[in-house]
Amino acid sequence: MEAECNLSQEEGDVSWIFGDAIAAGSASVDKDSCLRDGAVACDQAYVTQRSTLSGHARAEDAAYIRGAVLCEEARASGSALVLDARDRGKFPKLSGHCTVYGTVAGAVEVTGTAVILWEEKIRNSTPDTLILDGQSRSIVRNPARDELKPSRSPKKQEKAPKGKELER
Repeated sequence: MEAECNLSQEEGDVSWIFGDAIAAGSASVDKDSCLRDGAVACDQAYVTQRSTLSGHARAEDAAYIRGAVLCEEARASGSALVLDARDRGKFPKLSGHCTVYGTVAGAVEVTGTAVILWEEKIRNSTPDTLILDGQSRSIVRNPARDELKPSRSPKKQEKAPKGKELER
């Protein structure tokens, strides 16, 4: 940690920087997030909302990481936005040697040598997980989607007797 401003000092915030991890420049780590192993947050990067950077992952420049996991050699650079889907509890995971400059949101795994460019926006708000590995795109279907559940039974409506008109 280069400066006190790199790690939240708020009461109740359990953000932490472990081992050889580094927070430098104006980077900020807060709201129960952590850096560990040899992970780096530098420049004006902001790591927040239970995000985890591990391995040699790096958040740099003005990257904004919210509720995400970056591991291995993954990088979020430039004005990258790596965002969880707040209302669905789904989060992005970056791994391998991938690099994100654009936006990745929701249940998305970016891995291998995949690159998300500046203007690209990869958003997944479905229950499935989208996987981008640098060579292909695939979906891991959520098994719960294949379970058939009985629908709510409609309310029974009283039928008027056939052939009889209602009096007015």
